[in-house]
Amino acid sequence: MEVKPIVVRDFRPADLRSILEIQLTSPEMAQWHRADYEALSQTSGGIILIAEPRDEPGAMVGFLAALETGQEAEIQNLAVRFDYRRRGVARALIREAHRRLDGRSARQVFLEVRLSNLAARNLYRSLGYSECGLRRGYYASDGEDALVLRRQLSGVPSD
Repeated sequence: MEVKPIVVRDFRPADLRSILEIQLTSPEMAQWHRADYEALSQTSGGIILIAEPRDEPGAMVGFLAALETGQEAEIQNLAVRFDYRRRGVARALIREAHRRLDGRSARQVFLEVRLSNLAARNLYRSLGYSECGLRRGYYASDGEDALVLRRQLSGVPSD
């Protein structure tokens, strides 16, 4: 499959079905309910970003859910459709989240990643994240540990 240019845009309620479909094919990620995404989309500081090929509007290939609370933010969920993995989709979503958070009050962003997910850990490291903690037995589905990662943001809110 050729690599297509990706567009990252804001969430729309009509995206929920595609989000849940991608989530179901990604058992390693947090399995949220429709109501979780709906609540985040209506929460002050909530960010849901959608990735789709530039030439296929509406053909979602990935998404990111984050929450900013004061000077901290957390990437809470991130998934890319299996056939689009390792094509820069997650990187584009994370970079856009960083760009948006840099324009707010957040000074650092956190996330958890499965200890066994070396591909994701390498991606996060390449984007400036470093390990700052370990959550033992964090994932309820199998008891796997999670690494807590942190990245400093520029800390310059836009006016």
